Amino acid sequence: MATRVIPRLISLLAVALLAACQQGTPAQNDVPAAKPKLSYEAGVLALLQERYGASAQLQGQWAQQLNDPDLDHARPVHRDICADQAIQVQSGSYRMLAVCTAYDDASPIELGSTDFIVLRRAADDGVSVAAELLGQGSGTGGKPGSVTALQMGANAWGFQVDDELVVVGALMRNRAWYLFDGDKTLSSAGWLRSHLDDHNAIDCNASGNCSHGRLDLNFDAVPDDSQPQLAYWPLRVQEKGRGCAGAVNKSHSIDYDTAQLRYSIPSTMQIEACN
Repeated sequence: MATRVIPRLISLLAVALLAACQQGTPAQNDVPAAKPKLSYEAGVLALLQERYGASAQLQGQWAQQLNDPDLDHARPVHRDICADQAIQVQSGSYRMLAVCTAYDDASPIELGSTDFIVLRRAADDGVSVAAELLGQGSGTGGKPGSVTALQMGANAWGFQVDDELVVVGALMRNRAWYLFDGDKTLSSAGWLRSHLDDHNAIDCNASGNCSHGRLDLNFDAVPDDSQPQLAYWPLRVQEKGRGCAGAVNKSHSIDYDTAQLRYSIPSTMQIEACN
């Protein structure tokens, strides 16, 4: 009798143990599927869409409605990638992107804005943000200035912004730089007047004698790569035209201040009028 009971008990225990193991093992259909790895370009686009919405794209404009705290309604804007440059800095792979925002219903004197973003590209083509400067104003009529990416040193690249401003009697063009050196730093590196004239200004004295403005001045500024091994290239500036003291034609060299993270541009290159 006992010899029959023991094998039966063993069989029942084995069945119970098998059932418990099966309950603890998830069905194959319940295991979440691994997300497919994105290509590098798809990863860049995904990062932009996470930040700017599903309509963001790498080429061409996209329209959005932005909430403006100063208005009681959403504000229409158009955005686009206005600069896109792959670079190597300090043995790292990066991608410089500028996202320009133009405001559709802007006043004539309103600035546009630009987000400057530097992405880091990992060895496995993963994408992350290395540095950024957001909401930098430039331009007029709600449209930002034109943006280009250019090398500014052996270990430095920059965004260059050119814009134009027309005021009463005067025309001004400005050039600004935002510099990245691979050290998680994207700095506003200075600006100057690339052009200034007051051809349409009229200056009248107490006697009622009037004269037009006398300024017609250009500051042509470019990074000086004559010593390519320098970490930060100086700016080579050619000043030419008619200034406050008369005709001028001379060259300047402006060094990058590593402590201040900017070019030490003299105030004489940022004038609005003669005193």
